[in-house]
Amino acid sequence: METVKRTEIDFSEHELIITEQEGLLIHHLKKPNTVIDNIKYINTNGILAVTGDYSNWIFCREFHPTPDGYCSDGYWKEKLKINSCQEPSEYDSEETQKEIEEMLNDPDRNWSEEDKEYLEELLRNVDDELNYTHKAYREQPEDWDYESIPFVKTIKPQFLFILDGFEEICRRLKEQKEKSDNVRG
Repeated sequence: METVKRTEIDFSEHELIITEQEGLLIHHLKKPNTVIDNIKYINTNGILAVTGDYSNWIFCREFHPTPDGYCSDGYWKEKLKINSCQEPSEYDSEETQKEIEEMLNDPDRNWSEEDKEYLEELLRNVDDELNYTHKAYREQPEDWDYESIPFVKTIKPQFLFILDGFEEICRRLKEQKEKSDNVRG
């Protein structure tokens, strides 16, 4: 699987310092001779704590690189959310507005007058998350289920940096394993 960069930071130029002690594994990415774009991934006792220049994050699972060198965004968002009050994403009024407008302008949809009024009311409230949420989830037409309600969330940039760092660590450890396997084989 090919790596997809989520951010503009090139972590391939960073040092990767791995520290292992009993019950503790730390992957530390940083630019050489600096502390710029510094991220520490600290694995211990079944959790991963990430700290550095892109906020602090606590995951309910330790980080272990995958054999293919790939990091799953959805998986790590889920592990961040479980037993945590941290949010990897936030309401995006502009994207929600686009989604509602696309729904209203879709020639294949035959909206009832009630549905059109509901979507237009959502558009009028899209800039205020609290009002929008109230209108969207408390005043929806009877035949609308929650999954159909337009509510777009965007992943926070700091979280994307963390994911790109994961991916870089996976890539390097995969390369090290391949080199080691080639030397033995």
